[in-house]
Amino acid sequence: MALSSVDAFVYAVMVGLGEAWFIADAVRLGADASEIALLVGLPLAVGAAGPLLSLRLLARVGRRKPVVVGAAALQAAILLALAALSHGRLTTVPLLIGVATAYQICAQSAGTAWSSWYGDLVPATVRGGYFARRNRGAYAGTLVALVLGGLMLHRLEPVPPGAAASDAGVAGGLGFALAYLLAGLARVGSVGLLAASCEGPFSGLPDRARVGRFLRTERGSGVWRLVLLVGLLHLTVYVASPFFNPYMLRDLRFTYTEYMAASVCLVLVKVLVLPLWGRWIDRNGPLGTLGRGGVLLALVPLAWVFADGLWGVLLCQSLSGLAWSGFEVGNFSLLLELGYRRMRPTIFAAQSVVTGSAQLLGGLLGGAMLERAIDPRTVFGTSSAARLLVVLLLVKLLPRRAPRAPGEPRPRRPVFRVTGFRPGTGLGQRPIQESAAPLPVPSEPDGSPRAATSDAT
Repeated sequence: MALSSVDAFVYAVMVGLGEAWFIADAVRLGADASEIALLVGLPLAVGAAGPLLSLRLLARVGRRKPVVVGAAALQAAILLALAALSHGRLTTVPLLIGVATAYQICAQSAGTAWSSWYGDLVPATVRGGYFARRNRGAYAGTLVALVLGGLMLHRLEPVPPGAAASDAGVAGGLGFALAYLLAGLARVGSVGLLAASCEGPFSGLPDRARVGRFLRTERGSGVWRLVLLVGLLHLTVYVASPFFNPYMLRDLRFTYTEYMAASVCLVLVKVLVLPLWGRWIDRNGPLGTLGRGGVLLALVPLAWVFADGLWGVLLCQSLSGLAWSGFEVGNFSLLLELGYRRMRPTIFAAQSVVTGSAQLLGGLLGGAMLERAIDPRTVFGTSSAARLLVVLLLVKLLPRRAPRAPGEPRPRRPVFRVTGFRPGTGLGQRPIQESAAPLPVPSEPDGSPRAATSDAT
């Protein structure tokens, strides 16, 4: 647990110096709207195969640590290779898209196995406090790395970030090469910490028959409705979200330090308001939190329509951090209520596939609109209206309260881990999987144990 706390900071440094700057690098290389859409959406869509691959490996190997260490080592190698390519001025936009996709597959594979590993390892009595402290280290590492990356690029990149593609292609790359090098070395350090950490026993995964039975229950139906509707919302979100960053760099002509300030603002607000949303869930439940976060999400692109200059963008980023923090904690809390412990890894893997595909499709739709010379502000307004319609549909169709078996406790507020940096949403976060131990079997009125059903284990 002590080694993992250090790993959280080191991992976050990798995120803040690596993937957080992929879009800025693509803009430097002259990427068009469709290429930006692919850079954002394709890694998330294809990377969604990572959790499925991880679950298959866990079923075969029966251990989490080799899966995590192997995927993390590949991630480090990818970043170091990208640093060498950037230093040699060999990076192209298609190559960057391919690198980001391979990077994301490794990230999601490692994250799924790591969540199961530490969900079992950390005792339930200290889980909340431990991960809160661990996340504070991750947040600090991200902010430090973002500031360092912005200052390095401002100093070392000779061409302004919003320059024409012809200018961007003849110079630059040293600042990005150094950022990727440091990110890769941070991940190498993370691999060492993971390899030195101990692993407890693995309680296993549910078989396919049990998953199928669960999906035919009332709770299983609620899970699929939530997964599909959240996927539909992500489709409308990613019509606009991938293009906020290029809009800052090209249309508003931000410097790397201004771009860095906008990224830091998004991370800070999202982190600071997360406990407030958590307390709201404790009082009012996850569905109301999900709905309020969704309405705020619908207002985010509308704010970008009127953004002009750094202060306007900082307001947009603050609203985005507030909205995404509430929406994510509401979404994951509702998934935890609807899904049994043994089913949760499969549920989260399914959601990754659905949302990843929706994010890619939404980005391609937004890119196609921009390629047709539609003004970015019009694209932002369209996304805002579509988001609001889906949020209203989501709140109407989702179950108000998850049915629970007799004796089953209500799930606690989710404990999060940092997964990476997402354009327009800031730090990506996912719940830590709790131990997959079976639920306690309630007793009959005469004191004899009641037979447990397969769907309640």
